Amino acid sequence: MVGKLTPDTEMSCSRLPALLGMSPWSTRNDELAKSFDALQGKPPAPWEGNETTHWGNLLEPLILEQAVDRIGSCDLIVPEKPFAASDLALNASLDGIIEMHSEVTIEHDPAKGLYVMDGETITLSGRGVLEAKSTRGEPETEPAPYRGPVQLQGCMICSGYQWGCVAVLYKGSELRLFFYKRNQEMIDRIIDHVMDFEARKHGPDWYAPTSSADAAKTWANVDDGAPPIELSADLEPALKTLLDAKRTKQVADDLIDAAQKEIMEALGNHEEGHLAGHKIRWPMRNYKAQPEKVVPAKDAYSIRQSSLTIKTL
Repeated sequence: MVGKLTPDTEMSCSRLPALLGMSPWSTRNDELAKSFDALQGKPPAPWEGNETTHWGNLLEPLILEQAVDRIGSCDLIVPEKPFAASDLALNASLDGIIEMHSEVTIEHDPAKGLYVMDGETITLSGRGVLEAKSTRGEPETEPAPYRGPVQLQGCMICSGYQWGCVAVLYKGSELRLFFYKRNQEMIDRIIDHVMDFEARKHGPDWYAPTSSADAAKTWANVDDGAPPIELSADLEPALKTLLDAKRTKQVADDLIDAAQKEIMEALGNHEEGHLAGHKIRWPMRNYKAQPEKVVPAKDAYSIRQSSLTIKTL
C-alpha cells in the first residue's frame, strides 16, 4: 500500500466520492476546505483512525493477495509511488496493480464471490487497478459508491488502465470481487467535477451547503467588524418555516414529556409493562465506578454555531 502520498492541495481519488456528493462522511465543502488550508500551508487536522480503519489497514495486504489468487494467472504489484493524471489535477494512491500473465475471462458467478458489474463476463489482460476494502456492513451485490467504485474509475484516469477490481471483505469472513471496465460516463463526470473543484479552491468559492452543519463548517468564522446586513425578502418563507417548526417541535416535546410522565406514574417501581401489544420498559441505567480524573487544560477556541439564534425585533 502506498499510503497517503497524494497532496492535499489537489483532488485525490479517495476523495472523489465526497466531491461527487456520494460520501456519508465528508461533503464537497469539507474537501474544498482541506485543499484551501493546504494551499495556505496549514497542517491537516490530526486523525489517528479508529478500530475499523486499524483492522482495515492490517487486512489490506491479505485482501490483495487473496484477490489475485482467486483471479489466477496474474501477479500482484504494490506500487511504491502515487499516480498523477496527465492533464487533470487528480492523483491516486493505488492499493495494488493486477498484472495478468495471459488473458483471463471472468464470468459473473456470485456463488464464487465474482461479480462482473458491466455484463456477464469481463476479459482481463495487461494491467488493472486493484482496490481493497473492509467493512462491517452486510455483503452487497454492488458496493456502495463510496466503497471503491468511484475511486476505481478515478484510478483508471490516473493510471491509464482500462479495467479494475474492488475486493471487499465483509464482516471479516466473506470476500467478494467486483470487476469494472472503464466507464466513460463516470470518468467524464469525474473530470467535470475535478475541473470545477480546481476553479473553486483558490477563493475558496464554496459549494451550496448540504446542511446547517455543513454551512457552519464552510463559513467557520465571523467577521467581527462586519455590520448587520438586511437579508432578502425571498428568505421570509424560510424564516417562517424555521419558526413554525421550532414551535411545533416544542409542542411535540411537551406532549412526549406529559405522556411519558403518565406512563411512568403507572409503572411506579416496575421495570416493564405491557399495553396494546407493546412492551414498555423503564429500566435502571448502570454506570461503572471510575477513578478520579484530572482534566487536562485546553486552549480557548471558537467554532461557528450550527443553529441560528432568532429574536423578534
